[in-house]
Amino acid sequence: MLNRSKLFGQVVASAALILASGVAAAQSGSVSPFEVSVLGGLQVLNQNDTAVPDHFVNVPVVGSVLYRLSPTWAAEGEFTWMIPVQQTVSVGSGPDQDMKSPDVLAYQAGVRASFPLASWTPYLAGGAGAVTFLSNTDPNRVPELKDSQTAFALNFGGGATVPLRARWGVRGDLRALVAFPASDAPGLSTGGTADPIWMERVTVGLDYRF
Repeated sequence: MLNRSKLFGQVVASAALILASGVAAAQSGSVSPFEVSVLGGLQVLNQNDTAVPDHFVNVPVVGSVLYRLSPTWAAEGEFTWMIPVQQTVSVGSGPDQDMKSPDVLAYQAGVRASFPLASWTPYLAGGAGAVTFLSNTDPNRVPELKDSQTAFALNFGGGATVPLRARWGVRGDLRALVAFPASDAPGLSTGGTADPIWMERVTVGLDYRF
């Protein structure tokens, strides 16, 4: 039976070989290694019992950088700014009010699995990172945050790209992002507990392959 150190060495060697093969293929020109995307659309912050009192629909601006390891697998980094939109929501037992959520920043790293077809390329994606709810104590913000709060977050979803020209394409993306605030996070927790905050996002934009 292989001991742990030898098995670990074999796993590392295999991973390095796969990575080297992907990089070599990208550098040889058979696969464009880098791809950048800019997208916009709609993002929903779902209601939960400890932070968000009702559904907010905000406008996300998304930028991503992708590095292809092979025609199927790629590593991706993504940054999102969720711009709040004022809307009428229910707050507590009182009348509906015109409110905004905090500005939200999300930064995620993950992987994408693409399945190239004749005229388009669907993909699945997932990753992890963090989400920051920016401080704002304006009376029309809910929750009001004296200090910015950062939480661990996961994302998963899928989408598709359709080529327009040799390097340009249209990309559509459907993604779920879930943040896990700390149980004592001011403004995002109640009574020593904090619910996960789910944020579904639909975006469309352009991508450029180098």
